[in-house]
Amino acid sequence: MRFNTADFDFTRNPTSTCNGRYHDVLNTGTHEAGHIFGLGHVGSGHSNLTMYTKADRCEVKKRTLGKGDVMGLRSIY
Repeated sequence: MRFNTADFDFTRNPTSTCNGRYHDVLNTGTHEAGHIFGLGHVGSGHSNLTMYTKADRCEVKKRTLGKGDVMGLRSIY
């Protein structure tokens, strides 16, 4: 996995002063690892899941898998 640091700013520690500038590297990394393990995006109504199509800047809630993410992995493996 490679992070596009030319077009995106990443941080490991977004703070209250993040101001929508940075993408959390752990949040993004967990999502991209889901793709490596075979998970696809989930759509509307599932914004709390790691594999949701979009992550807001400074967001850290998707660093860990949600129940739906785990169920998806269990169905594959």
